[in-house]
Amino acid sequence: MTDKSNAPLIDTLSAYLVARRAEQFSFLSSMVRVNSENPPGRVTKLADKLESMLVGMEFTVQRQPVDAERAAELNREPYDILSVAVDFDTTPGSGPTIMLAAHADTPPAGTGWSRPAQGAAIDDGRMFGRGVSDGKGDIAAYVFAMAALRDCAENLAGRVELQITFDGVTGGALGIQKLLEVGGDRPDYAVVPGAADAVGTTATGVLDLDVDVIGRTAPAGVPQGGADAVEATAVIMTELYKYRDGLSKRRSETEGIGPPTLVITEVRGGEGALFVPDGVRLLVDRRLLPEEDPKAVQGELTNLIGRAVVAVPGVVCKVRRRRLLGAVVPNERSQQLITALRDAVERIGEARPGVYGTAYETHAREFAAAGVPVAMFGTGRAESVGRMAYRADESLELDCVRVATEALALALAELLKPA
Repeated sequence: MTDKSNAPLIDTLSAYLVARRAEQFSFLSSMVRVNSENPPGRVTKLADKLESMLVGMEFTVQRQPVDAERAAELNREPYDILSVAVDFDTTPGSGPTIMLAAHADTPPAGTGWSRPAQGAAIDDGRMFGRGVSDGKGDIAAYVFAMAALRDCAENLAGRVELQITFDGVTGGALGIQKLLEVGGDRPDYAVVPGAADAVGTTATGVLDLDVDVIGRTAPAGVPQGGADAVEATAVIMTELYKYRDGLSKRRSETEGIGPPTLVITEVRGGEGALFVPDGVRLLVDRRLLPEEDPKAVQGELTNLIGRAVVAVPGVVCKVRRRRLLGAVVPNERSQQLITALRDAVERIGEARPGVYGTAYETHAREFAAAGVPVAMFGTGRAESVGRMAYRADESLELDCVRVATEALALALAELLKPA
């Protein structure tokens, strides 16, 4: 155990983490070497490896199975969420609960790598491997920040817990979304993966629409007897793409977000040969700027689709919202967390970090939707957060792991000081 009695906490935390730096990099490389691609989502091997490593660091690990029926509905492999916690004075009202949340699944490695995708090779201060910059690096920082607090800090109040999920690549419906359902315990603050050189404060919202285009079937030899749903869908898609192109004129005031986007992510329908298709379903993904009103955007899209479908007589459509996550916008409560993180980076000798916004996937949206103050902070760089996770030769600067771990430990200690 580290002597807690003499040196200032910042020096004690730094010395502790310097002494364990090689162990931390080994922890990270061990994760990278285990394939956790999703799809197919077979992540049990990595979950078992993580549990073994965490137990070896004297953490108590809780395994919580996800809903197997829900997993089957989503055509995904069920898995266990891994949870570890460090408790200080937990007298009711004595201190906050701070959740660190990260996912350990990765996109498929794909092709074009100059090094093995699960090799965890280190070259010129960078580690290479699938997942190292998106999830696995953050977990390594979060785990060792928690260990440093546990072993070095005293006279703190509250709780820090880490939730490791394995469906972040596919949206988090089994993991984070389930943990934050109404009726469950909510943390007072949350930190999710992000950059080490800036704190993520803002993210676009997400509006997903199901569009059912309903026609009337007929034999392909006498198509005039039917109403072609595919023909109407083609008109709708043309109008949606025109609308998408016009979105480039809308801009957010938040650095890093850019214009809103629209993508038709799924098209299903048709009866196969011999028949006029009587049904098509589209899934439309529209990202929302912080400045946009979600209801107004949904109305805008619904009206556009409604006007387009009348071009094909006999075809109608139904538009319904599948998912709405409002934009993440900092408020007074989240600002306390953001300030603590920015101050901590500066206190460990780095340049004071700026703030940024993102349009990429982030669990910050789920926390914000649940009313939990959230910030994005991890082991990436603001200029590349979200951009490397699907590319060949994904890599992570190991110095960013150092910065993120030391700053996070110091920020957590500040937030856990008794009032």
